[in-house]
Amino acid sequence: MTNYSPSALLEAYAQGILEPPASDAHAAAHRWSWFADLYADPAWGLATAIPDFPPIAADQAANACRAMATQTATAEQWSAIETISAAGLASAHSRALELVWTALADTCVDARDHLAGREFGGLEAILAALEAILESHPEEDAATYVHQAGTAWARQLDSRDRKAA
Repeated sequence: MTNYSPSALLEAYAQGILEPPASDAHAAAHRWSWFADLYADPAWGLATAIPDFPPIAADQAANACRAMATQTATAEQWSAIETISAAGLASAHSRALELVWTALADTCVDARDHLAGREFGGLEAILAALEAILESHPEEDAATYVHQAGTAWARQLDSRDRKAA
């Protein structure tokens, strides 16, 4: 991952050249935990990385993702998140905010699929989130957020593998 600039990494994920964090090749619970951090991690999450993305919306999204990871989420919970994402998208005043709200809307679609027992991807949300970071920061600063997101996913997989051993 370190050989790629954030924009090249985004392209590699989109083209399927590299496996993105939280890819569907891994357990849903681990993926939902990472998505929770995507929204609210204090070091690299969207609430930190994207100016004007309301922390309360990020926290609600993160809580809903954590509920998915523990299989305690409800359709009503995700309906509320869908309402928040639609309102945010309608009032977005920058391309970065449009992308963040789009990522959240895509996460809602994935949650609906998962709650219905269908497979979910997550790639659209990841790509929109990373593009939002690129839109909001110079490439070198964006690289820090993107690297931390990838590192968090690698740590999560490593932790899971140690528990399984």
